[in-house]
Amino acid sequence: MDATEQLNIVLVDDEEIARNRLNALLSEIDCSNIHIVGEAKDGKEALKLIPKAQPDVVFLDIQMPVLDGFDVAEMLPEPRPNIIFATAYDEHALKAFEVHAVDYLLKPIRKERLSKAIERVTSNQQSEEHQIHQLLQSRQAPMNRVGVHYKQEILLLEAAEILWFEAEGKLVYAVTEERKFRADFNLEQLSVRLGSEFIRSHRSYLVNTAFIKKLIPWFNNSWRLEMINGTQLEVARRRVSELKQRLGLRH
Repeated sequence: MDATEQLNIVLVDDEEIARNRLNALLSEIDCSNIHIVGEAKDGKEALKLIPKAQPDVVFLDIQMPVLDGFDVAEMLPEPRPNIIFATAYDEHALKAFEVHAVDYLLKPIRKERLSKAIERVTSNQQSEEHQIHQLLQSRQAPMNRVGVHYKQEILLLEAAEILWFEAEGKLVYAVTEERKFRADFNLEQLSVRLGSEFIRSHRSYLVNTAFIKKLIPWFNNSWRLEMINGTQLEVARRRVSELKQRLGLRH
Protein backbone atom coordinates (compact mmCIF):
# COMPACT_ATOMS: atom_id res chain seq x y z
CA MET A 1 0.00 0.00 0.00
CA ASP A 2 1.02 3.63 -0.45
CA ALA A 3 3.00 4.83 2.58
CA THR A 4 1.09 8.14 2.47
CA GLU A 5 -2.32 6.50 2.88
CA GLN A 6 -4.01 6.22 6.26
CA LEU A 7 -3.06 2.95 7.94
CA ASN A 8 -6.06 1.60 9.85
CA ILE A 9 -5.09 -0.80 12.62
CA VAL A 10 -6.91 -3.19 14.96
CA LEU A 11 -5.25 -4.49 18.13
CA VAL A 12 -6.17 -7.93 19.45
CA ASP A 13 -4.80 -9.07 22.81
CA ASP A 14 -6.47 -10.54 25.89
CA GLU A 15 -4.31 -8.35 28.14
CA GLU A 16 -5.32 -4.70 28.38
CA ILE A 17 -1.79 -3.74 29.48
CA ALA A 18 -0.37 -5.25 26.28
CA ARG A 19 -2.91 -3.39 24.12
CA ASN A 20 -2.14 -0.12 25.90
CA ARG A 21 1.61 -0.60 25.45
CA LEU A 22 1.27 -1.38 21.76
CA ASN A 23 -1.02 1.61 21.32
CA ALA A 24 1.58 3.84 22.99
CA LEU A 25 4.43 2.46 20.87
CA LEU A 26 2.47 3.00 17.67
CA SER A 27 1.86 6.63 18.66
CA GLU A 28 5.64 7.12 19.00
CA ILE A 29 6.49 5.79 15.54
CA ASP A 30 7.47 8.38 12.96
CA CYS A 31 4.40 7.69 10.84
CA SER A 32 1.61 10.25 11.01
CA ASN A 33 -0.96 8.18 9.11
CA ILE A 34 -1.44 5.43 11.75
CA HIS A 35 -5.02 5.22 13.03
CA ILE A 36 -6.28 2.70 15.61
CA VAL A 37 -9.82 1.80 14.53
CA GLY A 38 -10.60 -0.80 17.17
CA GLU A 39 -9.42 -3.16 19.90
CA ALA A 40 -10.54 -6.67 20.82
CA LYS A 41 -9.82 -8.58 24.02
CA ASP A 42 -10.34 -12.10 22.64
CA GLY A 43 -10.75 -14.10 19.45
CA LYS A 44 -14.54 -14.03 19.30
CA GLU A 45 -14.58 -10.27 19.70
CA ALA A 46 -11.91 -9.99 17.00
CA LEU A 47 -13.93 -12.04 14.50
CA LYS A 48 -16.86 -9.72 15.05
CA LEU A 49 -14.84 -6.48 14.95
CA ILE A 50 -12.43 -7.01 12.05
CA PRO A 51 -14.98 -7.50 9.21
CA LYS A 52 -16.79 -4.35 10.38
CA ALA A 53 -13.70 -2.18 10.92
CA GLN A 54 -11.95 -3.44 7.74
CA PRO A 55 -8.47 -2.52 8.98
CA ASP A 56 -5.35 -2.59 6.84
CA VAL A 57 -3.38 -4.28 9.63
CA VAL A 58 -4.26 -6.47 12.61
CA PHE A 59 -1.80 -6.92 15.46
CA LEU A 60 -2.82 -10.33 16.74
CA ASP A 61 -1.77 -11.94 20.00
CA ILE A 62 -1.27 -15.70 19.72
CA GLN A 63 -1.92 -16.90 23.28
CA MET A 64 -5.60 -16.19 23.98
CA PRO A 65 -8.28 -18.36 25.64
CA VAL A 66 -10.86 -20.29 23.57
CA LEU A 67 -9.64 -18.96 20.21
CA ASP A 68 -5.94 -18.28 19.79
CA GLY A 69 -4.43 -15.97 17.19
CA PHE A 70 -4.04 -18.74 14.62
CA ASP A 71 -7.72 -19.67 14.96
CA VAL A 72 -8.68 -16.05 14.32
CA ALA A 73 -6.38 -15.73 11.31
CA GLU A 74 -7.74 -18.90 9.72
CA MET A 75 -11.39 -17.94 10.31
CA LEU A 76 -11.20 -14.42 8.92
CA PRO A 77 -13.04 -14.07 5.61
CA GLU A 78 -11.17 -13.08 2.49
CA PRO A 79 -9.72 -10.66 1.67
CA ARG A 80 -7.90 -10.77 4.98
CA PRO A 81 -6.04 -7.74 6.31
CA ASN A 82 -2.28 -7.79 6.85
CA ILE A 83 -1.60 -9.77 10.02
CA ILE A 84 1.28 -9.14 12.40
CA PHE A 85 1.47 -11.69 15.19
CA ALA A 86 2.71 -10.77 18.65
CA THR A 87 3.73 -13.35 21.25
CA ALA A 88 6.08 -13.96 24.15
CA TYR A 89 7.23 -17.27 22.65
CA ASP A 90 9.26 -17.81 19.51
CA GLU A 91 8.27 -21.43 18.80
CA HIS A 92 5.20 -20.21 16.90
CA ALA A 93 7.18 -18.40 14.21
CA LEU A 94 6.94 -21.10 11.56
CA LYS A 95 3.19 -21.47 11.88
CA ALA A 96 2.78 -17.68 11.83
CA PHE A 97 4.20 -17.55 8.33
CA GLU A 98 2.24 -20.62 7.27
CA VAL A 99 -0.94 -18.58 7.77
CA HIS A 100 0.61 -15.74 5.76
CA ALA A 101 1.49 -13.29 8.48
CA VAL A 102 3.35 -10.21 7.28
CA ASP A 103 5.53 -10.25 10.38
CA TYR A 104 6.05 -11.83 13.78
CA LEU A 105 6.96 -9.79 16.87
CA LEU A 106 8.29 -11.11 20.15
CA LYS A 107 7.13 -9.52 23.39
CA PRO A 108 8.17 -7.24 24.91
CA ILE A 109 7.90 -5.42 21.58
CA ARG A 110 10.59 -2.85 20.88
CA LYS A 111 9.84 0.39 19.11
CA GLU A 112 12.55 -0.17 16.48
CA ARG A 113 11.24 -3.65 15.62
CA LEU A 114 7.67 -2.35 15.47
CA SER A 115 8.75 0.38 13.06
CA LYS A 116 10.23 -2.24 10.74
CA ALA A 117 6.98 -4.21 10.80
CA ILE A 118 4.99 -1.10 9.86
CA GLU A 119 7.48 -0.32 7.11
CA ARG A 120 7.09 -3.84 5.76
CA VAL A 121 3.34 -3.32 5.45
CA THR A 122 3.48 0.15 3.88
CA SER A 123 6.17 -0.87 1.37
CA ASN A 124 4.45 -4.18 0.51
CA GLN A 125 7.55 -6.10 1.54
CA GLN A 126 7.39 -9.74 2.50
CA SER A 127 9.88 -11.50 4.68
CA GLU A 128 11.93 -14.31 3.18
CA GLU A 129 10.19 -16.72 5.52
CA HIS A 130 6.78 -15.53 4.29
CA GLN A 131 7.73 -16.01 0.67
CA ILE A 132 8.96 -19.52 1.38
CA HIS A 133 5.98 -20.56 3.45
CA GLN A 134 3.43 -19.42 0.91
CA LEU A 135 4.32 -22.75 -0.67
CA LEU A 136 2.91 -24.51 2.40
CA GLN A 137 -0.64 -23.29 1.84
CA SER A 138 -1.69 -26.46 0.07
CA ARG A 139 -0.46 -28.50 3.04
CA GLN A 140 -2.53 -26.68 5.64
CA ALA A 141 -5.18 -28.71 7.42
CA PRO A 142 -8.75 -27.87 6.36
CA MET A 143 -10.72 -25.47 8.50
CA ASN A 144 -12.72 -27.57 10.98
CA ARG A 145 -14.68 -24.76 12.64
CA VAL A 146 -16.64 -21.92 11.06
CA GLY A 147 -17.51 -18.65 12.78
CA VAL A 148 -21.15 -17.64 12.28
CA HIS A 149 -23.43 -14.89 13.55
CA TYR A 150 -26.21 -15.54 16.05
CA LYS A 151 -27.97 -12.55 17.62
CA GLN A 152 -25.10 -10.40 18.92
CA GLU A 153 -22.59 -13.24 19.23
CA ILE A 154 -20.12 -15.16 17.10
CA LEU A 155 -20.69 -18.89 17.40
CA LEU A 156 -18.12 -21.47 16.38
CA LEU A 157 -19.75 -24.36 14.56
CA GLU A 158 -17.96 -27.62 13.95
CA ALA A 159 -17.83 -28.01 10.16
CA ALA A 160 -18.80 -31.67 10.55
CA GLU A 161 -22.14 -30.57 12.08
CA ILE A 162 -23.13 -28.31 9.19
CA LEU A 163 -25.53 -29.92 6.68
CA TRP A 164 -24.91 -27.39 3.91
CA PHE A 165 -24.12 -23.78 3.12
CA GLU A 166 -26.46 -21.79 0.93
CA ALA A 167 -26.17 -18.43 -0.79
CA GLU A 168 -29.11 -16.03 -0.76
CA GLY A 169 -28.16 -13.00 -2.80
CA LYS A 170 -24.93 -11.64 -1.31
CA LEU A 171 -25.41 -13.46 2.00
CA VAL A 172 -24.29 -17.00 2.87
CA TYR A 173 -25.87 -19.15 5.56
CA ALA A 174 -24.68 -22.28 7.35
CA VAL A 175 -27.54 -24.72 7.83
CA THR A 176 -27.61 -27.15 10.76
CA GLU A 177 -30.36 -29.49 11.96
CA GLU A 178 -31.55 -26.81 14.39
CA ARG A 179 -31.38 -23.55 12.38
CA LYS A 180 -29.36 -21.57 9.88
CA PHE A 181 -26.72 -18.97 10.70
CA ARG A 182 -25.17 -16.17 8.66
CA ALA A 183 -21.53 -16.72 7.71
CA ASP A 184 -18.97 -14.19 6.44
CA PHE A 185 -17.34 -16.42 3.82
CA ASN A 186 -18.66 -16.83 0.30
CA LEU A 187 -19.19 -20.33 -1.10
CA GLU A 188 -16.01 -20.26 -3.18
CA GLN A 189 -13.90 -19.44 -0.14
CA LEU A 190 -15.61 -22.14 1.91
CA SER A 191 -15.13 -24.77 -0.80
CA VAL A 192 -11.38 -24.09 -0.73
CA ARG A 193 -10.95 -23.91 3.02
CA LEU A 194 -13.20 -26.78 4.13
CA GLY A 195 -12.38 -30.46 3.84
CA SER A 196 -13.24 -32.83 1.03
CA GLU A 197 -16.51 -33.79 2.75
CA PHE A 198 -18.05 -30.66 1.25
CA ILE A 199 -18.93 -30.47 -2.43
CA ARG A 200 -20.34 -27.66 -4.55
CA SER A 201 -23.59 -29.14 -5.92
CA HIS A 202 -24.94 -25.86 -7.32
CA ARG A 203 -23.91 -22.22 -7.51
CA SER A 204 -26.09 -21.65 -4.44
CA TYR A 205 -25.13 -24.72 -2.38
CA LEU A 206 -22.06 -26.25 -0.75
CA VAL A 207 -23.15 -29.59 0.68
CA ASN A 208 -21.74 -31.86 3.38
CA THR A 209 -21.79 -35.26 1.70
CA ALA A 210 -22.14 -36.99 5.08
CA PHE A 211 -25.72 -35.70 5.31
CA ILE A 212 -26.94 -36.59 1.82
CA LYS A 213 -29.79 -39.12 2.02
CA LYS A 214 -30.84 -39.48 -1.63
CA LEU A 215 -29.98 -38.39 -5.15
CA ILE A 216 -33.34 -37.99 -6.91
CA PRO A 217 -33.97 -37.81 -10.68
CA TRP A 218 -35.92 -34.66 -11.57
CA PHE A 219 -37.47 -33.04 -14.61
CA ASN A 220 -35.58 -32.67 -17.92
CA ASN A 221 -32.70 -34.95 -16.86
CA SER A 222 -31.95 -32.83 -13.82
CA TRP A 223 -31.36 -34.09 -10.27
CA ARG A 224 -32.00 -33.10 -6.69
CA LEU A 225 -30.34 -33.99 -3.40
CA GLU A 226 -32.43 -34.97 -0.42
CA MET A 227 -30.69 -34.23 2.86
CA ILE A 228 -31.23 -36.14 6.11
CA ASN A 229 -33.70 -33.48 7.33
CA GLY A 230 -35.88 -34.00 4.23
CA THR A 231 -34.88 -30.79 2.46
CA GLN A 232 -34.35 -31.15 -1.28
CA LEU A 233 -31.61 -29.11 -2.96
CA GLU A 234 -31.21 -28.50 -6.67
CA VAL A 235 -28.17 -30.00 -8.39
CA ALA A 236 -26.62 -28.12 -11.30
CA ARG A 237 -26.44 -30.32 -14.39
CA ARG A 238 -22.72 -29.72 -14.80
CA ARG A 239 -22.18 -30.88 -11.20
CA VAL A 240 -24.04 -34.21 -11.49
CA SER A 241 -21.10 -36.25 -12.79
CA GLU A 242 -18.70 -35.01 -10.12
CA LEU A 243 -21.29 -35.50 -7.39
CA LYS A 244 -21.98 -39.08 -8.43
CA GLN A 245 -18.27 -39.80 -8.51
CA ARG A 246 -17.77 -38.35 -5.04
CA LEU A 247 -20.65 -40.47 -3.75
CA GLY A 248 -19.15 -43.61 -5.29
CA LEU A 249 -21.94 -43.97 -7.86
CA ARG A 250 -21.68 -45.05 -11.47
CA HIS A 251 -22.39 -42.41 -14.10
